[in-house]
Amino acid sequence: MNAPELSKIWCDEDGHRKYADFDDFNQWFDGAEGAELRVRALVEGLANPSKAFFAGDREAYNVTLEGFRLDRRNEWLSKAPLDELFGDTHWSDRNAARFDQLCDRMEAGDIVPFVGAGLSQPGGFPTWKDHLRRQGRTAGLDAAVVEGMLAEGLYEGIVDRIEQLRGVDVFAQELRDAFSKNGVIPPADYLIAELFRDTLITTNYDRLIEQSFDLGGGTAVEVLTPATILRPPDARKVTIIKLHGNVDAPASCILSKAQYAAAYGENAVNLALPVPQALDYYFRNSSLLFLGCSLNEDRTVRVFEAIKAKARADLADLPQHFSIEQYPGDEPSLIARNEYLLRLGITPIWFPAGEFDFVEKILRLARNELRFRRD
Repeated sequence: MNAPELSKIWCDEDGHRKYADFDDFNQWFDGAEGAELRVRALVEGLANPSKAFFAGDREAYNVTLEGFRLDRRNEWLSKAPLDELFGDTHWSDRNAARFDQLCDRMEAGDIVPFVGAGLSQPGGFPTWKDHLRRQGRTAGLDAAVVEGMLAEGLYEGIVDRIEQLRGVDVFAQELRDAFSKNGVIPPADYLIAELFRDTLITTNYDRLIEQSFDLGGGTAVEVLTPATILRPPDARKVTIIKLHGNVDAPASCILSKAQYAAAYGENAVNLALPVPQALDYYFRNSSLLFLGCSLNEDRTVRVFEAIKAKARADLADLPQHFSIEQYPGDEPSLIARNEYLLRLGITPIWFPAGEFDFVEKILRLARNELRFRRD
């Protein structure tokens, strides 16, 4: 007796599984903004208008989808604000081209996210500047002195001063107070956990990235710190490389000037040390995507400068790297920032200054583009 034929699922027929790939569009079409279009498509009042539209008139569905994709692309890649600010499409054209380049590298599986403090702030964590201000208050430092040192970029000096005045334990406890809590996971972190399932790098001490994998699907993660950074990763888990340590072990975090010197090199970057060696590997073999990173003259940037200089001397090609960051308010500043990043091998994709929700929007746009491309 033959086994009974398995019932077929709607989405297995005629490419209908693609319907789920367009979830953002379907929700928009089924929501308040799609009301007029639902009436035109004769699906208003149905239990699932977008599914009915998809199944009943695929050609019209695709035309409407394309209009939605173009509108979202222009909006989330800041076409109108860039065109208005700079007078033509010069910079918006480049933003769109760079976004497509990023999607190509994502599609190839080459991207490794490099997550900075800017992505933790929406989750309820302070920026490093604000944290040092709080550290200074707890330690009894003069606020004006702290502000002066912050203005000069002497972050490591503030840590040194606190440790000399109050000891390592005071600083370590303040670090725990600030970063050991469970934060509110921002949408961008959930998208990171959805899009990148291999390796992530972060300079953050908090556990937001680990939380996003845990709550976003229960994916097992492995955390590597400076002490274990060169250990072969577990292929069964997502590897999170915490370059400067983990809040669970504050004594081993890289914080002070002496600790940074020991980790990166005393007077110049030493690419033989574990942290620079790991950065060298990923900078040479993956396309890094910098999210929430300042990318100014800090220790990690000096490592990238050293790697770039060595590659240039060796006539070696390096992968294209990317950053998603806010654009300056005038063209000379934009030209200078663009040059600075490209000299590091980092291609910037711009969003309006102060509108940090655009990081999540650009990641969502990339996710939707990859879904659109797949069979």
